[in-house]
Amino acid sequence: MKRLLKTALVLCSMLASCAFAKDDDAPRKITIGLIATTTAEDTQKRWQPVIDDFAKYTKMEVRTVVSTNYSDILAGLKSNTIQVAWLSSKIALEAVEDNQSTIFAQMVKKDGSHGYNSVLITPAKSPIKSFEDILANKGVYSFYDGDKSSTSGYLVPAYYAFAKNKVEPERLFRNITVGNHKKNLQAVIAGQVDVATNNTEELERLKKESPEQFSKLRVVWSSPLIPNDPLLYRKDLPAASKARIEDFFVTYGKPKNPASQPDVLQNILDLSGFQHSTDAQLKPIADLTMFGLLRNNMYDSKLSTAQKQKAFEEITARFGKLSMALEMARIR
Repeated sequence: MKRLLKTALVLCSMLASCAFAKDDDAPRKITIGLIATTTAEDTQKRWQPVIDDFAKYTKMEVRTVVSTNYSDILAGLKSNTIQVAWLSSKIALEAVEDNQSTIFAQMVKKDGSHGYNSVLITPAKSPIKSFEDILANKGVYSFYDGDKSSTSGYLVPAYYAFAKNKVEPERLFRNITVGNHKKNLQAVIAGQVDVATNNTEELERLKKESPEQFSKLRVVWSSPLIPNDPLLYRKDLPAASKARIEDFFVTYGKPKNPASQPDVLQNILDLSGFQHSTDAQLKPIADLTMFGLLRNNMYDSKLSTAQKQKAFEEITARFGKLSMALEMARIR
């Protein structure tokens, strides 16, 4: 009996040592990457209270990288100069496909919704009253598009507004300028452009913060629901660190986490918090991305028929593999 007790104590001691060793392996410093849908300064200001609470909760020294160029955050995640990131769904797809990072949480809006809509906006005084008015006037209007890395600013309208209506923006508009959500809003409000992409998150924020400016624009087209943006972390982080990071975000804004600051969350895209999520949330985005690539390939005049066929096979094979991986994430 004594021998058994002694053995049990030794085993407990070994397990405890392993547990502490595991904690010791946890990084003392971590970098969080944030995409800036307005300006880097504005995004940093809105997120800083959450970052400070995160540092206290995880007991880590936290650095942030904020950029209006979404690809900068993706590159940092891939090179391990960034370990945790907020990305648009389109760019998150690239991170997941690289197999170095994975989704662990998804933003939840104050009203409990898990998605938002891409929109096309015009000045309120514009003669454009509907998307049909744009289609009926090819070559007449100017257009502010979104960055190609943006889900709501580019990918979704490219598919649902233009491709589904069998029209290309380059042939529909008089001229095209690539901006971002903030620049597009400013251009429409100032009457400098006829049509621009944006999303309902930014419009709700503008309506809340500046009703007068909000009244100067009109929504003429809205997309189906887009899944809210995800949060990702690198797969090679220690398990204990990943658990701690995930626990912080999914409890933030809830009574379980006394460090929560609901007002701060509302200031970040009118959020109520975050929920557990997986790579599976990107399946609709993968389908849209595949469509876009196939469409570009089809209309690429520089490619021969044989080259187009080869590209078609490569794209479908790539996304067939990716779709299977995303579906597997759903059942884990």
